[in-house]
Order: sequence, then structure tokens, then C-alpha cells
Amino acid sequence: MHCLLVEDQQILLDLLATIVDAFTEITAVSKATAYAEAVAMSQTITVDLVILDLHLPDGDGNDLAKLLAKTNPEIQIIILTGAPEDFRNPPELRGSIRALIDKQQSFEALHYTLSTILQPAYQTLTPRQSEIFELIGAGKSTKDIARILSSATSTIESHRKAIAQKLRLSGAELVREASLYRQISPRQ
Repeated sequence: MHCLLVEDQQILLDLLATIVDAFTEITAVSKATAYAEAVAMSQTITVDLVILDLHLPDGDGNDLAKLLAKTNPEIQIIILTGAPEDFRNPPELRGSIRALIDKQQSFEALHYTLSTILQPAYQTLTPRQSEIFELIGAGKSTKDIARILSSATSTIESHRKAIAQKLRLSGAELVREASLYRQISPRQ
């Protein structure tokens, strides 16, 4: 799945890219800071998901969303705005817009929305596997996890292998993914 991020504030754009890139279901992330740049990119790539700001320096995000939806009727759109109360969903975008996110709460809301849309593989982990996955993300070794959970080291190793298989990751990739998940996941 190819995601296009359109946001004129570079620091926010980079932070959004970090969050989106952590989802293994996203195969490519493109970034644009302006309407014209986003249009040019959309002519060379197939955009499956777009996260866009409504207020761009050279155009309107709604107009961009309409153009992208016309090009790809299956596109999923997440709108970012500092004034969500002012947003009116155009009829031609009703099937494409998946969320309207207030920039004030953007990171937690974006993570939740992407998890809903993409249904990441880590959501298929059992409760015990999720617990171990979180401990891996906290930098705990297999021995540490076994001690914390009062389990045998071999049991934890079996869980790690099962988690890696479910997520289609190698051991090193599992540690990286668990660490990234811990960094971007909202705390309950």
C-alpha cells in the first residue's frame, strides 16, 4: 500500500512519516508539502492512502482529495486539520474519507485510524504474545521476559518465534518493530 502524506509544516510531515512508516502494511511513503507537488507525485504513483492537510500554501486540500479520488476511486483519505469544526465533507468524497483528525490530537488519533484501516498483524497476537511483544519493545531480553512473566526461557523463545512468524519478521526485525510499536502506540 502506497501512502502519500501532504502537509505544509515540514516537522509535522516528518513526524507523520515516522508514524506511518512503522506500519508494515505500508510499502511506500511519499511526502509533499504543497498541492502542486502532491498532484505531480500522484501522476507517477498509485496512491492507496492519503493523509492530507486541508490548508496548503498553493491550494485547497478538499480539491486535492477530489482529484485523487477521481484518479483512484478506491483511495482511502485521512484529513488533518486545525479546525475540524469547519470541515464539510463533500458528497463526492463520502466513500473515501475514513477519518477527520484534529491536528491538536493528531498522533494518537492517526495511530488509531491507521490501525483500524490497516488492521496490522500485531493485532492478531494472543494476549500473552502481545505482552511479550511489548516487553521486547521495552528492550527486555528473553531471560528478562521469562523472569518478569514467571515463565521458562524456552517458553518465551517459543512465543518469540510464533510472534516473528505471525508478523513475518526475523529476530532483529522483531526487536525493531516492537520498539517502534512501543514508541508510537498510545498508552492505555
